[in-house]
Amino acid sequence: MASYIDRATLHPKGWNERVNLPYGLRASEIKAAIDDIYDFLYNVNRFLVERGWDRLEETLSAATFSGVTSELVVEGASKRSATIIKNQYHNGRPDLVPRGMYTDDGCLRGADGIEVKASRWSNGWQGHNVEDGWIMICQYYIDRQTEPIENRSPSRIDRMMCAQLTEDDWSFAGRGANSRRTPTASIKRSGVAKLEANAIYLDPTYVPRPRSTPRKKTPAARAETEPESPT
Repeated sequence: MASYIDRATLHPKGWNERVNLPYGLRASEIKAAIDDIYDFLYNVNRFLVERGWDRLEETLSAATFSGVTSELVVEGASKRSATIIKNQYHNGRPDLVPRGMYTDDGCLRGADGIEVKASRWSNGWQGHNVEDGWIMICQYYIDRQTEPIENRSPSRIDRMMCAQLTEDDWSFAGRGANSRRTPTASIKRSGVAKLEANAIYLDPTYVPRPRSTPRKKTPAARAETEPESPT
């Protein structure tokens, strides 16, 4: 079987034992959640490739895979943590809430909890709204360039960060009265600094990948630069 569907592994030296996490959440629970994600990708991709499909990473658009990764982090943390759970309210915020705090563990918009976002990039993280509270960023890596495809490396988590941000750590881009563009909020440098200072996991081999635009708009380049939907 081709190596590009191998199961990724976490680096044992990547964990921050002094990380400050809210609501009784533990770094070991995040580790277990990431291991669950690696198991999921390995099993799904092996199934797909054995039946002649591409990996999930090539099958889905960049924006869709980012959303899937965010959901997997939420589901994994909810499954593994003794103190937080997935927000049971449909499209509720934040994504993870303290167990037992809200009725039926769900709220439309709560003051307590952790909002989760996933991105391939080392900055420029966005959301639909200014988030005053705890934010968790999952930064992952996908090899979309190596050819032939069978030589690509398996997708992996580069960084997991969590910090309490305030409204001052965001910049908001609204829209005009006649615009159909989705309003977005971006984390400013002050927020990035808070997140990087409280990393749960940092792969020692990590190399920052800021957003950039390739010169040639090949299909692979278009997929690589496709904007990710704020999650």
